[in-house]
Amino acid sequence: MSVPALSDPAPQSPGTPQKTIDELLTQWADLTNAAIAATGVTDGWFRGPIQNGRPWDPAAEEVSLPPCGAVGSKRAHQVDNMVTHDAFEYDPHPIADKLTAYWESEGFTVLRTVDSKLSSGWMDIAIRATRPDGVFYGLTATSDLVAIDVSSECSTHPSIDTWAEKRVEDRWKSLQPTPSESSPSPAADAVTDDDRFWGF
Repeated sequence: MSVPALSDPAPQSPGTPQKTIDELLTQWADLTNAAIAATGVTDGWFRGPIQNGRPWDPAAEEVSLPPCGAVGSKRAHQVDNMVTHDAFEYDPHPIADKLTAYWESEGFTVLRTVDSKLSSGWMDIAIRATRPDGVFYGLTATSDLVAIDVSSECSTHPSIDTWAEKRVEDRWKSLQPTPSESSPSPAADAVTDDDRFWGF
């Protein structure tokens, strides 16, 4: 079965109020929680392999900020990440059908892009659910797992850049050794802060 070409989520038009990063994070968490509730199984959800399988915790704000087009001359971004659960049953069709019905009832356009079965019996289903404001759901349901990808609306609000820069700065600081972890040699004392920043 071929996978149809689908356009990226549509950003808000120029002049439309742009959501702040806090509003996007709240929207993303609410959308994720709503999808989890719609499955009928609210416990046991965890983050994917990149997040080391940690339990689902929207307060951790472990998200990516993929670009999603432009609003006027400004590049837009949206909050995105995935939650995962062990398969509810070997056949993924019931959960795919359940979420399809839920998303359609919420005004999403739903498209099943993959529905396959191997000779071993293992099954794989992929669904895209989109709406005009750019909010996106992606479902991957197999005989082994259920994974729901969630993207918020697009926005160009300046708070997004500020938040992202702060996260990078905090991450950078967390990777630097503390004075108790290293004993600099006399030569190291001559290294400037600028040199340390650039990794010299």
